[in-house]
Amino acid sequence: MVDTATAKYLSENIGGVLSKALAEMALAQPRDGVDFLASWLKIHVNQEEEKGVREQEEAKLVEERSKAKARREKTEAKEAARTQEAKAKEEFYQELLAKFNSAETTFNEAFWNELLSVASTLAGAKAVYLGFLDEEGLEGAEGPLIRYPHALAGSETMQEQVLAQGQGVTWGALTENPTEEVPHLWRPPMPEPAEPNPDDPDAAVPEVALPPYLPVSISCVTDVPEVRYFDMTRLGSFLAVPLVFSSYYTPEALTAAKAYEEEKKAAALKRQEAQEAYDAAVAEATEKGGEEAAAAVEKPPELEPVEEKPLELPGKTVKMVLCMDTLGNNTAIEESKIELAMELCKACGACKQETEKRQVDAQALDEIDEEAKLAMGEEITAARTRADEETQESITAEESECPPEEEMKKELIGKKWAYLKAARVFLELKDIFLKLTSWVVVPPEMLNIIAATAFMFGYTKVQLYPKRKPNLNWETLVKVLDEDFFTTVQEVDVTAEKKGIEQEQKLAAIKAMLPADYDATKAKELSPAFELLYSLLDAAIAYRTADLTTRKAAYEKQKEEEGEDFQEPPLEEADVDFEGL
Repeated sequence: MVDTATAKYLSENIGGVLSKALAEMALAQPRDGVDFLASWLKIHVNQEEEKGVREQEEAKLVEERSKAKARREKTEAKEAARTQEAKAKEEFYQELLAKFNSAETTFNEAFWNELLSVASTLAGAKAVYLGFLDEEGLEGAEGPLIRYPHALAGSETMQEQVLAQGQGVTWGALTENPTEEVPHLWRPPMPEPAEPNPDDPDAAVPEVALPPYLPVSISCVTDVPEVRYFDMTRLGSFLAVPLVFSSYYTPEALTAAKAYEEEKKAAALKRQEAQEAYDAAVAEATEKGGEEAAAAVEKPPELEPVEEKPLELPGKTVKMVLCMDTLGNNTAIEESKIELAMELCKACGACKQETEKRQVDAQALDEIDEEAKLAMGEEITAARTRADEETQESITAEESECPPEEEMKKELIGKKWAYLKAARVFLELKDIFLKLTSWVVVPPEMLNIIAATAFMFGYTKVQLYPKRKPNLNWETLVKVLDEDFFTTVQEVDVTAEKKGIEQEQKLAAIKAMLPADYDATKAKELSPAFELLYSLLDAAIAYRTADLTTRKAAYEKQKEEEGEDFQEPPLEEADVDFEGL
């Protein structure tokens, strides 16, 4: 007998197949059963093998289809990401372009960084920096030169670099109406020339002109020996796009704006007077002769509509250049992006130009507004009156304690309270003074007096002067006039001993910065708000001078009284302002 395990094995491996074979044989009843069974089993084996092959092929096909689908989905995802990225870049570009082109936009310093960011995404360049043609030059570097005041994060080292005239290739982008001799310029594709006028075949056909400034484009910098590397030589491409506009931050532009607004004001007044006279004449005619007589009253020419003359100001050309490079990445800057960068730089320059024009005009209106100046002066006078009244008791009490014979000390008390009152009024009316920060053109005497005041209260040269520049400018100095400035005025003791200070912080240097024959009246003519600051500085200088004089007199008196026993160190060791006093 067959054991259970053997029976199970036979059942699982051949039982089902033999059952089918025997069933088929029972139906067919072949003469040779063994041959039939052998053939049937052989056919069955072949069918099972073919079935296995089909199943493997089908499984492989399913797997290949799955892989193909995954690859397709990955490709589609990458394409969608590229499309989305390109769309985002385009929106980023168009958003800034629209901002620049809007008449409502007021240009501010943050726009330079926005320009750099958009240029980076536009050109695919990580190194983006903005050059400025400086005719004056810097300390230790004669002009003209190109310096780089703005740089994208990662390109900050460019802010320390300068490009001397004749070096590198960037100067080509700042050459006006360049000839073919200027190398590496990119010229935009020119449109088809205009067709001749059929009505006048001999008429000259207008030529299509190139822009006055063209970009410099180099696809591989190592192929151009003239390229100036500020770091190591690296593979990559370079693009420099000109950004040229007219600046109106000049005294000449401010004078022209004042004349324009004064003319407008006079014309408006003349029109108003003409209107009043005409209305009176019509009223009189109506009273005497009725509507028919009123209609006969001739309208003065001043009341006829007149097209307003646009504001035109003399400008000063400012040349900047937007630089992009892919050094180190060795990728190309697409040529199709160059025209887009040119359009963006053109719009940026126009926005800056129009903003400056509006700002200069606003300052002109401010300076010729006599009613506002009068109201400001009255507010200042009222504040000073309050300060006088509220401090008089303290002044009288302090003066009463001073012996009559000590005239110098009494004078010091007077200077002290004059300074304290000036500081009080200045701090109380700081909002009036801060209106001056909206100005964009200021005279040299205003620059010097503001800087002298800052030095008096402890500011340093590096805080007040442009980097590596020997002269003051308003763009840098105006940034000092913030809340910290008023806090400093409030907290600093102008009579404190000074040691180890900069030359510019010494009292003698501060006095030397004041214009000759300048006084509060001249400061007030410029602006009552500026006279607040001038009076503060004038009082501070007088107080410190009186304090130094009093201390020196006390020192000399002690020295004379003690004779050979006098052991005090020289005054100059305690306070540098005693030098030359």
